[in-house]
Amino acid sequence: MSKEVSVEPEQQQQKDYTDPPPAPLLDLGELRLWSFYRALIAEFIATLLFLYVTVATVIGYKKQ
Repeated sequence: MSKEVSVEPEQQQQKDYTDPPPAPLLDLGELRLWSFYRALIAEFIATLLFLYVTVATVIGYKKQ
């Protein structure tokens, strides 16, 4: 009793979209844009808030 498995050749499917070209990791032109600095400030504030909440939680836990 052997099981026969029929293997059909896979058909290459065409994509209905085109891949964008790879973006550079560091674009020096972004250093002149306000949106770059706005994003940098937002990341800094978010990190500070995260650390503040985390440290406050640990300190509050130790006091109990």
